[in-house]
Formats: sequence, structure tokens, C-alpha cells
Amino acid sequence: MLHLDGARLFEVLPYYGKTAAEVCSLFDSVYISFYKGIGGIAGAILAGSADFTEESKIWKRRHGGDLISLYPYIIPSRHYYRQRVDKMAQYYAEAKELAALFNGCHNVSTLPEVPVSNMFHVHFALSKVKVERILTRVSEATGVGFTPRLRESDESSCFYELSIGDMYSGIPKANLEAAFGLLDRLLAEA
Repeated sequence: MLHLDGARLFEVLPYYGKTAAEVCSLFDSVYISFYKGIGGIAGAILAGSADFTEESKIWKRRHGGDLISLYPYIIPSRHYYRQRVDKMAQYYAEAKELAALFNGCHNVSTLPEVPVSNMFHVHFALSKVKVERILTRVSEATGVGFTPRLRESDESSCFYELSIGDMYSGIPKANLEAAFGLLDRLLAEA
């Protein structure tokens, strides 16, 4: 039996240039997250043969996965699925655009350099304390915020995970240019 951990399945389809049906046809079962790119509160779906899904219900129960009601999770998952599933190609294109802006700055790089989905990591070759000060200055000066938190890699580097969604397209290009111009200058000076 071959299983697909498709937590970000919809997010990577534009990169592969395939439909979900085409990708999933290669596997016996698939897990798809409702809370990652879709933006639901929590939850996922496990799809496969009737025998497989029936057996998985037993193991879900044994591992404490049964909730009294899934209603609070199903409604927003369905709503956001309908709202966002057809925007994944847009999010992917915007992620590539944003990664290029970061990679054009001093002391910063993205992983991967060219994203394969709407999510990538931003790495700074400076201490977390220095980068926090710089990002705060950029946000205060331009109104563009980059992240609510950084994670320290070591004493001289830090990073964060970035996911593109609905908000990115609403940022005026002039604001992005100003923010990245200031970010590059401050990172070069640090």
C-alpha cells in the first residue's frame, strides 16, 4: 500500500502542473490537510478504499481522535476550500515573486531559493535580536510587516516560515518596493 501525505497537496499542484486527481491516482490513500493552505480551523481528510477507511476509523478511535462533533471544523473547512482552492496558482506565483525580493537583499536567503508552493523559509545571516530590530524599523517606516516571530538558528542567524495567502495581493507594489529597499539597506548596514 502506498500512502500520500498530501498535507499541502493543493499548494504544490501549480508547481507540478497536475490536478489533484492525477497526483492522487498514483497512491492507494491520501491525507489532505484542511488547516494549512486552505485555512480551516483544524482537521483533515483521509481518502482511500472503503476497506482502508473503515479500518482507519478503528485506529483513529484507539488513538483518541474521535471528537464529540466535527461540525465546528467542517463548516469553515468547506467555506475556505471553496474560497481558496482555485487561488493556489496565484499564491504560488506570488511566493516566487516575494522570494525573489528577499533573495535580492543582503544577508537574507530563502529555502528553497525558488519556492515550489506558496510556502518557504526566510533565513537571515544575522542574530535574531538584530533582525527583530530591523524588521520593526521597516514595519514602522513602511507599514509592511514581515513576520510576528523569528526563530533562532544559532547566535548569528535566524529564520521564519512564510505562507502566501489572500493578504499578499492587497499590498501595493510601491509599499513592497519601499519596504524591501529599506530592508536591504538596513541589512547591509548591520
